Amino acid sequence: MTDSRTDRKAGSVCVLTAILIVFTLLLVAFPAIVFDFYYDLNDDTLIKDIVSGAYTGTPSGYSVQLLYPLAWLIALLYKVVPNVAWYGLFLCVCQFGAIVLIAVRLTAIFKTAKGRIMALIAAYFLFFGLFLRELVIVQYSVTAGMCMVCAIFLFITSDSKKGRNAISLFLVVLAFMIRTEVCLMLMPFVLYAGLFKWASEEQIVTSANFRKYLMLLGGTLLGMLAVLSLDMLAYHANDWSNFRDFFDARTKLYDFYDIPDYEQNRNFYESVGLSEESYTLLENYNFALDESIDTWLLESMVQHQKMQLHNTFGFVSKNNIHEAVWLYKDKLLKHLTAADLAVVAAYVIYALFCLVPAVKNRQFWTALRRITPKMALLLVIRSVLWLYLYMTDRVLARVTTPLLMTELACIIGFWLNDMRRLTAADEPEKTGVTATTAYLLVIFMLAAAFAVNFARVSDEYEARARADERWYAFMDYCRQNAQGYYVVDVYSATSYEGASYSEKMFWNVDNSYKNYDFCGGWLAKSPLARQKLADKGFRDMQSALLSRAGAYFVAAPDRNMQWMVAYYAKRGINIECRCVDEIRTDSNETAFLVYDIWRVDNETGR
Repeated sequence: MTDSRTDRKAGSVCVLTAILIVFTLLLVAFPAIVFDFYYDLNDDTLIKDIVSGAYTGTPSGYSVQLLYPLAWLIALLYKVVPNVAWYGLFLCVCQFGAIVLIAVRLTAIFKTAKGRIMALIAAYFLFFGLFLRELVIVQYSVTAGMCMVCAIFLFITSDSKKGRNAISLFLVVLAFMIRTEVCLMLMPFVLYAGLFKWASEEQIVTSANFRKYLMLLGGTLLGMLAVLSLDMLAYHANDWSNFRDFFDARTKLYDFYDIPDYEQNRNFYESVGLSEESYTLLENYNFALDESIDTWLLESMVQHQKMQLHNTFGFVSKNNIHEAVWLYKDKLLKHLTAADLAVVAAYVIYALFCLVPAVKNRQFWTALRRITPKMALLLVIRSVLWLYLYMTDRVLARVTTPLLMTELACIIGFWLNDMRRLTAADEPEKTGVTATTAYLLVIFMLAAAFAVNFARVSDEYEARARADERWYAFMDYCRQNAQGYYVVDVYSATSYEGASYSEKMFWNVDNSYKNYDFCGGWLAKSPLARQKLADKGFRDMQSALLSRAGAYFVAAPDRNMQWMVAYYAKRGINIECRCVDEIRTDSNETAFLVYDIWRVDNETGR
């Protein structure tokens, strides 16, 4: 008898493992075969270039965006095996690994084969129906968000008696290393999940529960503090410490406060010694050209701008609380996306799931009192975070998508917990029926979203292919002219016809040194950027372009170069921007122009 039970259990484990393997293969195969994978923005490709060694020629853990311990580990992989797309592989493993962990938890919750299969199908359609773009066009902020989503879902649906939450803790720390800001933004959901689990205990106020949940919180904070300390230690040198101050000031100015208009603030700019020509460099993001644009100047602009913006109890923002509420209300009423609608539907389905059976059992008010605090607190958390985004005017897809994912994970986690609690242990077939009915409804809704999302992603994918033709033509040109050094106009290198310039993750992987750099951006004036210039024998970009040592400026054909002429003229240097070459695509379109910057003598004109 014992052997028979053991055989049946082993057979069940084998079948379950096979199902999960098939699920994982289908999960990865669909986007890989139909679309392939892209880095979303040039931010992502620049991180990849730093850790792979393509930026300076040597893999480096100083990626600025990722915390140093993680970036160092990825850079180490590039040093061991240089020609593998380790960074892209890491992002994909995080994203698909998070989904697989969620799938494993679903198979543990559902006890029947029918329930497990329906749950996995629903999960498949949910991620591809709502977040296909994020799985195909990968952005590291969203990757951090998916790690947080998985951590919260696993924690909410965990068995309180077993108390195994090491994976959730690890995922939170991992998200913190990938994108600290996203992790911190979603931390209220983590704390809420902990509060929910604690309140779900049979006996809430016990010393054992205090120890358990405080140790979980303490372990998470300790892990975050440990990796943050290692990051700070790595960047403690003066050159990196000074750059981090510059980086923080630049981030505040560009991302949160905006650059004050020159004419309206002329007295201020004259007081800090910023000319209109240098101001233009800040406007077009080519500030790496001007060494006088330093930390002190940017911090002065930040302080000046703070006085012009709204101040709500010490919190400075572009919009005040009333404007943020209005914008938030406008979104809820007029601009709901498929993901927004899925969240609304999840709230409704969860409420119906809890209240309809309660009506039959004459326990409506009891059920209502049980679910109202959970839903209300979740709505408060999400509303506060959305209002923060509207106040700071940072309502970006790479920020809002993790928010929506996390909210959806919380609601589904509540639903599954209640379903597991309400379903009798001696009626496993009832679990299957409940799962089948509920998940058929979910699959039906998400299949419709999938059809819309598929067309949208296909259009963007084609647009990126057109943009890539131009960007790859530029990179091929730089490789063919390896003796030159190319300084790229920032806005010429961001997008083409609305599609961002980026790179495919796993196609034509080339981690060799890139002999070009941007004339601005978040890495400008960093020790790595200065090292890149020094390796070519240049002191800075301004003098490099004037030298006759093979440094050229690259810009899109429609970019007017008068701003550069005016900038050098302000410094008493007359120049001429001579177009010496054109970079053409395979379809013979001019993608970029290559300029040689010549110093012109006032008397001879040469």
